Amino acid sequence: MQYNIFQNLPAQAMTPEVSRKLLAYQDGQGGYTLNLMQAQAGAQAPAHSHPHQQVVYIISGRGDFLCGEETQTLVAGDVVQIDANVPHTFVSVAEDAVWLEFFTPAREDYRPQQ
Repeated sequence: MQYNIFQNLPAQAMTPEVSRKLLAYQDGQGGYTLNLMQAQAGAQAPAHSHPHQQVVYIISGRGDFLCGEETQTLVAGDVVQIDANVPHTFVSVAEDAVWLEFFTPAREDYRPQQ
């Protein structure tokens, strides 16, 4: 068992408007990464893809999310399941937003610092 006390977890700036907190990470078979993301209104990012499956759960806020060829406005309670290698991003964040993102397998580039 491992406890990750939220207030002790460092935030990492992805851009000036977007930050990430690594909540949980597990290497190996069945590995995963769980992040808490926060973005200020007006934030946007270029589309990207990766070889991981991803699930996004919107906790609060609102924004337009591009997944593949489709753009959808997401609000609190919405969930997006993103297949590996599918381009996706928040095209725009209309109001400050907080969301969880879960990846499997684990994102090697998000590995915790030892």
